[in-house]
Amino acid sequence: MKQFFALLLPALMLTRMAFAGPPDEGMWLPLLLKDYNYAEMQRLGLKLTPEQIYSVNTSSLKDAIVQLGGFCTAEVISMEGLILTNHHCGYDAIAESSSETNNYLRDGFWAQVRGEEIPIEGLSVSFLHQMLDVSDRIQAAVDAAESDMAEMAAAEEMAKIEEELSESGKYTVGIESMFDGNAYYAFVYQIYSDIRLVGAPPSSIGKFGGDTDNWMWPRHTGDFSMFRIYAGADNQPAEYNASNIAFVPKHALPISTRGLKEGDFTMVMGYPGSTDRYLTSYEVMNIQEVDAPVMIDILGKRLDIMKAEMAKDEAIHIQLASDYASLANSYKYYKGQLRGLNKFNFSGKQQAEEKELQAWMNETLERKNKYGTVLSDIETITKNRQALSRDNLNLNLAGFAPQFVQTAIMAWRLHRTLDQEEIDQQMVQTTSGMIREMAAEFFPEYLPEMDQKMTALALDVLKNNMSADAQASFFTSKYYLKKAKGSNDRMVALIFSKSFLTDAARLEKFLNKPTLKAMNNDPGMIYILSLIELYRSKILGPDGDMSAQLDEARKIYMQALMEKDQKNFYPNANFTMRLTYGTVQHYDSWEGAPYKSFTYADEILAKYKAGDDEFDVPERLRTLIKDKDFGIYGNSDGTMNVCFLHNTDITGGNSGSPVINANGELVGCAFDGNWESMTSDLFWQDEYVRTISVDIRYVLFIIDKFANAGHLIQEMQLVK
Repeated sequence: MKQFFALLLPALMLTRMAFAGPPDEGMWLPLLLKDYNYAEMQRLGLKLTPEQIYSVNTSSLKDAIVQLGGFCTAEVISMEGLILTNHHCGYDAIAESSSETNNYLRDGFWAQVRGEEIPIEGLSVSFLHQMLDVSDRIQAAVDAAESDMAEMAAAEEMAKIEEELSESGKYTVGIESMFDGNAYYAFVYQIYSDIRLVGAPPSSIGKFGGDTDNWMWPRHTGDFSMFRIYAGADNQPAEYNASNIAFVPKHALPISTRGLKEGDFTMVMGYPGSTDRYLTSYEVMNIQEVDAPVMIDILGKRLDIMKAEMAKDEAIHIQLASDYASLANSYKYYKGQLRGLNKFNFSGKQQAEEKELQAWMNETLERKNKYGTVLSDIETITKNRQALSRDNLNLNLAGFAPQFVQTAIMAWRLHRTLDQEEIDQQMVQTTSGMIREMAAEFFPEYLPEMDQKMTALALDVLKNNMSADAQASFFTSKYYLKKAKGSNDRMVALIFSKSFLTDAARLEKFLNKPTLKAMNNDPGMIYILSLIELYRSKILGPDGDMSAQLDEARKIYMQALMEKDQKNFYPNANFTMRLTYGTVQHYDSWEGAPYKSFTYADEILAKYKAGDDEFDVPERLRTLIKDKDFGIYGNSDGTMNVCFLHNTDITGGNSGSPVINANGELVGCAFDGNWESMTSDLFWQDEYVRTISVDIRYVLFIIDKFANAGHLIQEMQLVK
């Protein structure tokens, strides 16, 4: 067990050899900025000191950057708690605040006074107070423990660190693994949960281009929305209360209206979610042959079903809009990633590097004993896991996709309670009450016609795409073979005409007198029980075992990489604060097509399609552009910038991140990567990978000239 933590690299060694990537590649820890990036950033034009970017004791840029809701990034842009993020980051909040009468997705929303700002339940922002390298403390605890107690000793030390840094609950502390478990850092946050929607453009601006333009360049999307952080009278976190006051931050980003030009320095600070830059060729091949194709196939079919339903009714369109956008984003991401993997043969290049690594491992007996079999170990584990990976994806993406599964999972708990020799009647009543509460929220928005199609897709995938030893018992049940006569179509019809999981009245009738017999003879329950049994017996345990084996092997592999090649290493993204920097830069596509660094407002009119779901443009915006009524936000030649490219290194989670110039001023808001960047979570290609950001002047123009919300501009510090 001690081996689990024995591979921690000394902090000094990590600092010396793990942070030396080229300026445009890498998601860097701000804590170590002075040691590994600062000189290069200065060379590119940075005017700030390291302390102005990250400091614990004085206000710095990091105090204006927040993690939004655990899925995006936002930045503070006024001393009255106003924050800016992407429209797609606020999309769910905007949709939940919308109705057919007040359709803020379609029409936009702008609070004219504080009292009109809309509280968003469940949304929070996290400010990073500090980050610390705690590797030495954890390693010391492991070294002092008996071998079979090493893991427990590490966990106990982590708990102590978290308690110490929390300052009696003032802060929330998370300890994160870096370099596949070779280092550990503590991240200390202060979380504010009273967040209110302030402004958002209509989707025809904030989502202009829709799925067609997603991940593509050139781009003309005003992808932004604004919220406000509220606090108690002491400026500390407080639950929502009408008497709460606007939060006063330590730092708010000044906003530059000067614009950018080719070659200008930019940096992005935010919370990138996940990357896998250090995979072996075997793991890359698994993505190429299993993960991406399955994702593309199933998500594409689910999107077709949802799109047809959304076209029927405006209320349904609003209801499904956020989920559809999320799935569509993932679908296109995997299509682009697979395209890149097939085009550039990354796994073949990895194999050549692995051959060189294996030769280095075999050069000395010490290295051979320490690392010698790690590549073959990863190969074996990955190949053994391939069928399991496919089954897991099929089950989760298709099998659990029907809406009624939400109620079914809670009903499964009731089934377990009833399936006892001595039934706990109090538990039966409690669980039944919980199901009723869930049903009261579920059925008013339930879409049974769509769910029938989703269930038909699920049965097709489960019957035809699972491996031989991962077949759901559902297909051999008496109900399926006799009542449904072995037909998927008949089974779907029975689930939606007979099951209490798909009808509110049938569910209430069942809950009035719940019995195990009724559950065992319900077609919806037969379906969900078989899937849960399949997951628990065939996937959960084996996948957990193989994941643990792979984690251990990857830890050794990572240490070998870092020992052999003392450069170009940085931690994979894991939703902790990172900094990336580069310059405004054009590129040529994979096919050689040249793309310029900027887009302009008049190009919006060229894309305009009246009434189109993706390319419609509000009349007021068309008029402003035609009249070149850009105010102070336009260029001297009568044009106005909309979006720009720069070669910073971002991924999901960075959405909404501030783009900051050499002086520490906000110049844009990052919202996407180009089509050629879809493989960048796995491999960096300097000549192709670009961040797409909306120009802050276009954001200000929409707020001021389009929405007539100049009162929000007055809160900000504009720098000319």
